[in-house]
Amino acid sequence: MKLPNTPFFSVFKPGYLAFVAFGLFLDLLTKYIIITKMYAHESIPVLGDFFRLSLTFNTGFVFGLFQDNALPSLFATGFAIVFLIFYRWQNSDLGNVWGWNFVMAGAFGNFLDKFFVKIPGSGFRFGFSPEKPGIEFIGVVDFLDFEWPDFLLFDRWPAFNVADSCVSIGIVILLFTMDWKELDKK
Repeated sequence: MKLPNTPFFSVFKPGYLAFVAFGLFLDLLTKYIIITKMYAHESIPVLGDFFRLSLTFNTGFVFGLFQDNALPSLFATGFAIVFLIFYRWQNSDLGNVWGWNFVMAGAFGNFLDKFFVKIPGSGFRFGFSPEKPGIEFIGVVDFLDFEWPDFLLFDRWPAFNVADSCVSIGIVILLFTMDWKELDKK
């Protein structure tokens, strides 16, 4: 594999890395607060039934698809992060840098979350399998739960977290800022 000619820190500037670290911190902090204050599958109405805090665990992929695949999900996320770093490094002029920063913050947040067993009402510990099933959980912590018209694929929108929000915001920014004609030329 050939490394890009562009210096790494000219693409991944310290301010950008600090933003990614802040997004990662915010994601993990909110997940920690939810884990210590709520019980598994507990749901607290915030704006009635429209918006609730609901503690769930995603052991699958996007939108909770393919549950009970925590290890393949971990490897897929790790591979995606490495791919994104090298792709961004190689194509530093493609898309808005803040779109990339949001995507990276979210990707790292969910990736690191997968390395811990969650103990609702208490905290977490490093590990990949619960010692007390039903009391300890693996997977990514999701807790933002919104109403969704039940005729559009889901009864409710799948619960998500700050990292998922970062990825979504970043993708929208990139979709609006990428010069698709330049991408076709490469």
